[in-house]
Amino acid sequence: MHKFTTDELVAQKPKDILTQPRNPIIFILHNLRSLENVGLFFRLADAIRAEKIYLTGYTGYPRLPNDSREERIIAHAEREINKTAIKLVPAVAWESREDISGLITDLRGLKTQVVAVEQTDSSVEFTKATYHFPVALIFGHERTGIEEDILEKSDLIVNIPMLGLGNSHNVAMSAAIISYHLLQKLPV
Repeated sequence: MHKFTTDELVAQKPKDILTQPRNPIIFILHNLRSLENVGLFFRLADAIRAEKIYLTGYTGYPRLPNDSREERIIAHAEREINKTAIKLVPAVAWESREDISGLITDLRGLKTQVVAVEQTDSSVEFTKATYHFPVALIFGHERTGIEEDILEKSDLIVNIPMLGLGNSHNVAMSAAIISYHLLQKLPV
């Protein structure tokens, strides 16, 4: 057995990887307070070749051209996001949009299925749900989740069963679980 080094793994990547088609999976991060979680989403989006990340509400985001935020806020956001994104922010398409309702309307106009990931009395276990690509997965605040008005605007609400004492996964872990399930559902 040979354990690959980082250099060997990087050498195995196709040279045109950044221009290859993306998978029709979109992440919407709404009101996430942890910049480290935002960074984990960038890392995951790169790993699964997700189409895009939308950072909505007060979710922090990396530096923008002509960014109007205070430099200390920009520097803090970049430092914390890059800590877990391992320098993958430039490899992922992303956009900051404060208004999630307008984003949902825009995505619906593009025939995108909007799926909220939340525990409700009407949510469907993620492995039993029917998905239509492209799909946009909404993830909400780490403690309070997704607001009810956003849940009502979603086409589908899915949950991940919890078999132990804990009542939820970390938001980025939830995204990884569902994303790899979706990769198996992609049309060939």
